Amino acid sequence: MADLSEILEIYSPFTLTEAVNLIKIDEPFVLTSRLGKNIYRAYDEVCVFEVEEGSYNLAPIGYPNDPPSEINISHKRRHYAVTPPQIFLKDRITASEINQVRMAAQNPINMTVQDKSTAFDSRIAIKQLGLKRMIERRTEWLFGQALNGKIDYKNSDGREFVHDYNFPNSTIGSFAAADYWDKAGNPLHQLRQLAKTFRSLNNQLAPDLIIMGSKAGDAFMNNEHIEAWLKSPGVQLFQSQNPLARGEAQPLGILEGAEVFEYSSTYDDDAGKTKTYIKDNYVYLTNSTLWRLFYGAINDFSAGNPPLVAREFFSKMVYSPDGKALDIYVESHPLPVIVSNLAVVKAQVC
Repeated sequence: MADLSEILEIYSPFTLTEAVNLIKIDEPFVLTSRLGKNIYRAYDEVCVFEVEEGSYNLAPIGYPNDPPSEINISHKRRHYAVTPPQIFLKDRITASEINQVRMAAQNPINMTVQDKSTAFDSRIAIKQLGLKRMIERRTEWLFGQALNGKIDYKNSDGREFVHDYNFPNSTIGSFAAADYWDKAGNPLHQLRQLAKTFRSLNNQLAPDLIIMGSKAGDAFMNNEHIEAWLKSPGVQLFQSQNPLARGEAQPLGILEGAEVFEYSSTYDDDAGKTKTYIKDNYVYLTNSTLWRLFYGAINDFSAGNPPLVAREFFSKMVYSPDGKALDIYVESHPLPVIVSNLAVVKAQVC
């Protein structure tokens, strides 16, 4: 009978890491897919970045052979050195699981290394897919928290991660209750005004993404001012061609160059309570060029010497303490980062 150790030798941590990075998650994660397009892998566990506060400044000009004097713009930039939250998950592969997926009517005693390797591959795929899906959902949650200006997490064991994006009050729009979308408000006009606010704060950079919570999306769709807009050819084309047109990320259309989505996706928290990724009665305007998805490097002796790997995901397998099973691990250190603290304009709309 082939021993598991023979199979385990085939799968180095980097082989497993390559495999888990090839897995494509088929879930409508509009936040990560739209705001996490620019990915940076840090070479240390700490991610170092700067956030612009206030308007961009023009560089000084000098004459030939007389360069401009150096200026201090530190008062317009804030330096951050943040250790991202560390996600470290494991799932177990047992010998009995491998035997369960063997060829029909085959005696496990007669299984060859190739037979077991084939069964083992299928178990790896199932385990890695499940672990990566959980990490991707947590990354989506991080973006949802970032849209609201602060990541503040504490689990039942007291493990905590807090990062404040320091959004100023100028990024919060306001409407009178009588002008909410489920009353007399005109969403198209109000979104144009919010977009103007965004441009004025960001040196005329326009928003390219508008995200509505579930209640805001319902109020938008039911508003009498929206009916004609929804029937326009451009809106229909966007809805039919968008790959996120399924699940809980509903594309609504394009408004003055910005993609518009209703996003009602939910998750279950540590206490089993269902919650939404973003506030369901708010609308958010942002520009994806102001966002980054940083990954902190992972320290692990399985990666070699030095034990440091700059990857989005790192996967490995080790024997369980009792020697009767294998634990497969997937680790990731993701952190949404903005380059300006004026990156989001939001407003309560219903």
